[in-house]
Amino acid sequence: MAGIYIHIPFCKKACYYCDFHFSTSFKIKNELISSINKEIYFRRDYLGIDEVKTIYFGGGTPSILNKKEIESILNSIYKNFRISNNAEITVEINPNDLTKEKINNYVDLGINRFSIGVQSFCDDQLKKMNRSHSYNDIIKCISLIKKKGLINFSLDLIYGLPNMSISLWQETLEQAINLSPSHLSCYCLTIEKETVFHKMLIDGSLKIDSDDIIKSQFLLMRKILISENFSHYEISSFAKPNFKSNHNSSYWRGEKYLGVGPSAHSYNGQNRHWNIKNNIKYIKAIDDGSLSFYEEEILTNENKINEQILMGLRTSEGVSKTKLFSMLTKKDQVKIQSKINDFESLNLLFSTEDRFSLTEEGMILCDKITSDLFLV
Repeated sequence: MAGIYIHIPFCKKACYYCDFHFSTSFKIKNELISSINKEIYFRRDYLGIDEVKTIYFGGGTPSILNKKEIESILNSIYKNFRISNNAEITVEINPNDLTKEKINNYVDLGINRFSIGVQSFCDDQLKKMNRSHSYNDIIKCISLIKKKGLINFSLDLIYGLPNMSISLWQETLEQAINLSPSHLSCYCLTIEKETVFHKMLIDGSLKIDSDDIIKSQFLLMRKILISENFSHYEISSFAKPNFKSNHNSSYWRGEKYLGVGPSAHSYNGQNRHWNIKNNIKYIKAIDDGSLSFYEEEILTNENKINEQILMGLRTSEGVSKTKLFSMLTKKDQVKIQSKINDFESLNLLFSTEDRFSLTEEGMILCDKITSDLFLV
């Protein structure tokens, strides 16, 4: 199984928390889409003979593209790769971008999964994040999707926002549940460098809540969503039965994927590629036919071991000891097993004969536990 990710690096506005690569100028949009199609051709051998089972349009804001633009990219993918007949094809949507015509176009093009960037139902919070949509836009967007009879849609939400009370987070979750999504992606706010929020934090105009408050929001989220029959299958991901994100799951399972477009990452089991984060330089490198639009890292055995731990611990399935230990020396097996035992005694890890995974308390400390288990 393999996946393809397409990064569309354009947004109407710059969200204050976002550090993804994007531009608010659309002047070179046509040239960039042409370059994406050329890159798809250049990278046609990257996934070998693997069948592509997931295609994901992310960004940025892919929902700014019109039908012809998305169709041209999909045509390039189908011409150059072997695509499964029942491939999961996802597009990320800003709520205020969706129209009846656009949803019809998506369906006509074979897109069958929708990831909607809600983030919050509170207009005041949306303004503070500099989002381009409102609560009413969210309701209209979901209504259009439901009227089309579509049920495979996900909502993105953010917790840990400044001044977000427990009661407001509970209300947010309840509002989301009432819209009947098949999937929820709930991310804890992270203040990234070079974002507006980071600058506000430095100058004192932004204050973030304590770790205890954020922990309470995480635990409340689990309690409410699990009680509503959502499976918490990855740290930030909740799904109704049979509606896990196949594309994101392939990342966590360590399967191959190709990323096209500026800043997109790729992985084929042996190395990683990442494209340059500059639209103009990307276009020029592609047009010149050179390979200077990406950098490459050949993964060592240690890299592969650490990635198994990193990705596996994010999921409810956890990490296979058999698979992991087969890559380790006897000395490192003993070392990691000792650490697993220590975390288990602290009720942070749960072990079976072949697997180890995070407990609820361990999920809160996922980053620390992961880094402690890494080979260094």
